This record gives sequence, C-alpha cells and structure tokens, in this order.
Amino acid sequence: MVTVRNRRLQFGAVVLAAAATAGLLTQLGLGGSDKVQIGNGSVSALAHASRTADSLPQSVLDYPFAERNFASPNGGGSRLLQVQGSLRLYGVPGKGGLMCLVEVDAAAETAGGACADHSVLRTGSIYMADLQEDGSRQVVGLVGDGHTYAEANGRRAPVQNNAFVLSHVEGGDLTVGSPTASQHVDIGG
Repeated sequence: MVTVRNRRLQFGAVVLAAAATAGLLTQLGLGGSDKVQIGNGSVSALAHASRTADSLPQSVLDYPFAERNFASPNGGGSRLLQVQGSLRLYGVPGKGGLMCLVEVDAAAETAGGACADHSVLRTGSIYMADLQEDGSRQVVGLVGDGHTYAEANGRRAPVQNNAFVLSHVEGGDLTVGSPTASQHVDIGG
C-alpha cells in the first residue's frame, strides 16, 4: 500500500514539474506559441563601436517619449541603423528590457518611435507604419539577428544592420524572415 502511494506521489510530482516547466517556457517564448522563432533576439548593431553619427538629435531627446522609454537620458547606446535619403533609423536601448526604434526624417521634419520588450525580436519586429500621401504606408522596422528580409505586397527589402525600410505597402500584412523561417506580422490596415 505504501509503495503504491509513493508511486502516485512521484507521478504527481513529475506531472506538476512538467506543467510548471511548460508554463515557464511558454511565458519565455520558448514553446507553446504559434510564433516562429528566428534568431535569438540579439541586436548586434548595438554592439558596434559608437560613432558621432549614432547620437540621437536633441529634438528627439526632448520628447517625453524619450524620457519615458530610453534607458539613458541622453540616448546612450543608440546606434544609427540605416540612412535612406532624409530618413534615419536608430536602435536605442530602453528601460526594463525594452528596445526602441526611432525614425527621423529631416526633409519632412518628423520623428517617431516605438518600443517593445526585447523578446519580441525573436519572433517579429518593432515597427512603425507611416501613412503616405498616396494612401500606402512606409514600414520601417527593427529585427533581431538572424532576420534577413522583410516582405509585403510581393516586394522584399533586405535587413541591413538589424533594420529594414519597405515603401508603398498596401494592406496590413508584413512578413519578416530568414532563409529557413518566416513570421507574419500584422501591421493593421
């Protein structure tokens, strides 16, 4: 009788431990999700040696957005990821595990930003979708290491320095991926 009771307790303990482990892995994004993991979520562009061009414009640092989200009041650790014409994209470390994408368009005299938990970069993108005069969107994004492209409307843009720019996007579908995996990102619309 004691042997049967001990086996039941051992079996119950194993089931409980397995359930707890599965729950933990799901919360960490390591299983139990319909999202495809691409890379490990690291942003190697932020590890490059700092240059003068990596500094955020003071006008961006003056926004309440910067104070609420950036890990450093002066945008320390920011890196210029891409330049396309008058558009500049920056990656900025955020508070409490956040990662931020900042876009500055000198010609349009606009700036914007989006932040999300760093773990998002394992399966998707931190992005902004800006409405253009023709009704399409310009989608800019920050992705983790391992992503090699972003695609929408049959057009593909390469990921360079952990960032991408896709112009003339119609609808709300975006795909980010690598040669071995891809993930749909709903950008609304």
